[in-house]
Amino acid sequence: MSNPTFELFLNTGTMLDAELQLLEEGADAVPELASLFSGESKNQFGIPYRDLGLPLRCALEVVIRLGPKARPLEPFLREQLEKGDETAARALAALGVLEPASVRLLVKQLDCYPESIAIESALTLIKCGYAESPDVIRALNQSETAMVAWVQVAHKKR
Repeated sequence: MSNPTFELFLNTGTMLDAELQLLEEGADAVPELASLFSGESKNQFGIPYRDLGLPLRCALEVVIRLGPKARPLEPFLREQLEKGDETAARALAALGVLEPASVRLLVKQLDCYPESIAIESALTLIKCGYAESPDVIRALNQSETAMVAWVQVAHKKR
């Protein structure tokens, strides 16, 4: 059975309406978003909305705006970050406080290409207060790629 809100995500003319609708629900939107991220929510043809591109992007944007209310979605955000989705790093930043598994994954992403994922991961670690964590320091000392991304973000923050 298709989801009317996620159907709106499929059209650039209506996707903002759907985002606003979910934002109005606040924390009550989290279970619905979880069904999209998990792949449980599917369109009329049985295709998970998360596999259709735009709905996944819209859901991540909603999480960014929900901020800490979306903390239960953190495992799904990690999954997306691991797939190389830099918007997932921004969504993790919006949560404010992160689980250790998220911090470890963000540190790992400091040494990844494309550079945008490393930069977003660095920014998230800094925003969430993990700049001085031993894992971050170790990554910066072991990887030139990580250090370059970190310096770019730290320089912009000034």
